Amino acid sequence: MKIFFIVLIWVLAFPNSGFAQSDCTGGRYTTYNLFVNADVTNGVTFGNNIAVGGSPVDLRMDVYEPTGDTETNRPVIIMAFGGSFIGGTRADVAFMCEIFARMGYVAIAPDYRVGLFFPNQITTTLAILRGAHDVKACVRFLKKTVAEDGNPYGIDCGRIVVGGISSGAIAAIHAAYLDNLAEVPSYMANDTIGLGGVEGNSGSSWYPSDPLGVLSFSGAILDTSWIESGDVAVASIHEENDATVPFLTQELAIAGIPSGVVVSGSGDLHLRADNVSVSNSLMEYSGVAAHVGYLAPIDQAALDFATSFCADLVCSGETNDCGNLVEILEMEDHKIKIYPNPTAAILNFNLEEKTAIEVIDAIGRVVISDVSELGLNKLDVSALPSGTYTLRSIGEHLSTVHFIKE
Repeated sequence: MKIFFIVLIWVLAFPNSGFAQSDCTGGRYTTYNLFVNADVTNGVTFGNNIAVGGSPVDLRMDVYEPTGDTETNRPVIIMAFGGSFIGGTRADVAFMCEIFARMGYVAIAPDYRVGLFFPNQITTTLAILRGAHDVKACVRFLKKTVAEDGNPYGIDCGRIVVGGISSGAIAAIHAAYLDNLAEVPSYMANDTIGLGGVEGNSGSSWYPSDPLGVLSFSGAILDTSWIESGDVAVASIHEENDATVPFLTQELAIAGIPSGVVVSGSGDLHLRADNVSVSNSLMEYSGVAAHVGYLAPIDQAALDFATSFCADLVCSGETNDCGNLVEILEMEDHKIKIYPNPTAAILNFNLEEKTAIEVIDAIGRVVISDVSELGLNKLDVSALPSGTYTLRSIGEHLSTVHFIKE
């Protein structure tokens, strides 16, 4: 596969050079494992709302802080998990939160409301709005902890970056750019008002929800026109031929099922940002048909791209131009066809060769290793916990596909 860094110059004028932060020294925010460990506070309630099934639900977050850190004015990275809006948990992004916390950030893994629904235009849009509302509530709650609670997590509420993986990235993008009720699709107007407008009613409504920037791992937006001049910066990583969350503009898939909703992925999202002079940068895996395959396991180039964006943004309010055009040659990537997806027990898939296969969980661990046969294969995944996984075959071609274990 080929990875392209698409260079989109940072043209947004940030307030002034006074944004420069005194904590951005000694390799902080740029050095992996600057801190040996991260302390985790699990299950902090930041809001509540009505779940997909209609029952009340508390929204919680896990807070990751660098162990032994004495800094009390730290930037925040919010990282929302993936799972097609029907599954996933905040534990799925623990690996990413650990990385950022050990670099000196306070990293947050928040809940957002997920659950089974039959995908259509309205139900899918509702899922996106619920996710955006809950991410906004998390931002507002963090600002509340500084204003009212004595800043227990030692954060700078002016330096909060919202981000996520797959559906979590979609939620984060909408939390940042869906800020006007007039932007909501007309077919959703009544439903949106009932949910609390564009801000939602998941908690801390008296605080602003605007972040400093957006970090998207294979995300998309319902309408690129919602990105307007003066909006916050965004960086994205995405495979060009992603069949789950499209790279350009086409229908979104929910667990492999057409959703009835057309979204614009990173390619078109960044074209819009460039056209309206919003600071942005995109890393594209050209010709690759996987979905978030660069995180299972983590591709170092993708991680460096993401952490560089965040460090530049939180330290100066701006970033560099993403470097010159860079091309990195890797193995060609092919899509595996699987069914059913989601599955509770047996995963069926076809391969064109006899090869080793692996099932990788959301934090990059190989949980099943086996050898497949040419043609139809059946894999028993019933013993795996519920969540999102990657099936990878390692033969003449490197092939990956994501699936959900119910």
